[in-house]
Amino acid sequence: MERPHAAVSLVRVLGLAMLKLYKQDRGGMRYWEAWARGVWVVVHEGKLGERGKVRHLEPQEGKTPEQMIAKAAETPRSKGYSEIPMEEHYQVVVQYRLETWGSSEDLAKAHKIEGLLNECLGWTGNGHCDGNDIGSGSMNIYSVVVDPQLAVETIITELREQGLLERAVVAVRYREEYRVLYPADFNGEFSLL
Repeated sequence: MERPHAAVSLVRVLGLAMLKLYKQDRGGMRYWEAWARGVWVVVHEGKLGERGKVRHLEPQEGKTPEQMIAKAAETPRSKGYSEIPMEEHYQVVVQYRLETWGSSEDLAKAHKIEGLLNECLGWTGNGHCDGNDIGSGSMNIYSVVVDPQLAVETIITELREQGLLERAVVAVRYREEYRVLYPADFNGEFSLL
């Protein structure tokens, strides 16, 4: 599917100036992304859902990191890579039911999971964690992703490896409806409240 270019190329993700480009080919979706790390620029690319390769661009006199990112992006853009507008991304929610309204231990767990999701989704080119909420007997951790199926697989693997999958429910928002993708035998109604 042809995706239109976003109006703004450099976006702020997790407080960083970052550019994310994607291209669909026969082998699947590919990603190319770059962000500033101090005066250096980090370029990360690969197949969506897989850890890509990383290289660092040295600072250039008279060039800002944003200018370096724009220049580095010329090559992938010439090969058909483009932004995917935020309205074409998906929301994935990892939910845990709580015995109470939420404790300081629950908040610490939410922050730990946020960090894990930022790492596993970011390094596979698929998105980032977008925060959490706790209350009304549940803890929800939100992520914004490009491919929800791949993201859920990545999230489940990471939570399993970290011993955090027990009692987790993972749902994807399709328009105004949430569909539970994990556990497969989930019955009941999913609600953020």
